[in-house]
Amino acid sequence: MVRRMTKKGKMVFILLIIVAILLKEEIYALLFKASLTSKTEEQVCAIKNEVIEEKYKELTSSYGYNDSVPYNVSNSKILFRDIYDLGKHITIYKGSKDGYQEKNLVINEYGLVGIISKVNAHSSEVDLLIQNNLNLSVKINENYGILKYEEGTLLIKGINNKGEVEVGDLVYTSDISIYPEKILIGEVKEVSFDNYEIEKLIKVTPAVDFENLKYISVITDLRGQE
Repeated sequence: MVRRMTKKGKMVFILLIIVAILLKEEIYALLFKASLTSKTEEQVCAIKNEVIEEKYKELTSSYGYNDSVPYNVSNSKILFRDIYDLGKHITIYKGSKDGYQEKNLVINEYGLVGIISKVNAHSSEVDLLIQNNLNLSVKINENYGILKYEEGTLLIKGINNKGEVEVGDLVYTSDISIYPEKILIGEVKEVSFDNYEIEKLIKVTPAVDFENLKYISVITDLRGQE
């Protein structure tokens, strides 16, 4: 004989279903965390990187960005950022085990983020574009110069006063260094001359918003390598 559920019983049953739905994500998270405790550190890193890569693929596919970069690109995410040193360095997931090496360029969907300065097995340290020891060969139209960061400004030097450069021109990595060329850096904000009017001083607005970095990619190519 089947007993009919009382009104009170139905309410309790419905409440249990609602609670189960609300707690579903938390339960999955706990189960996932518990499964990680039985794995080695290397396995955990591999799982994290796999999840990160899938999320980043979803993001970049919406921009069509992966198809627009003619280099080998590996997706990653920021692991650590020093709150007291926001403008200089970040640490990202993935390292030498993933084929990363020093001097690899780091980009996002907007342009150049920085350059890898140190590589560990499962992480890498990145010097951001906005830090003081920057010396990067760049190109504006048919003009070559050196990009530096001085007194809070991206500044290009080394272009003579005859070079055709105007406000709004785009700035890219050049083809006369070890770095991949034609990676967007930013656009010309202001053009002036040095004290002797021999060369132009060009201020650049970066394409990347360095205060809101999340997902990034690493170009694993270096010019001159097979």
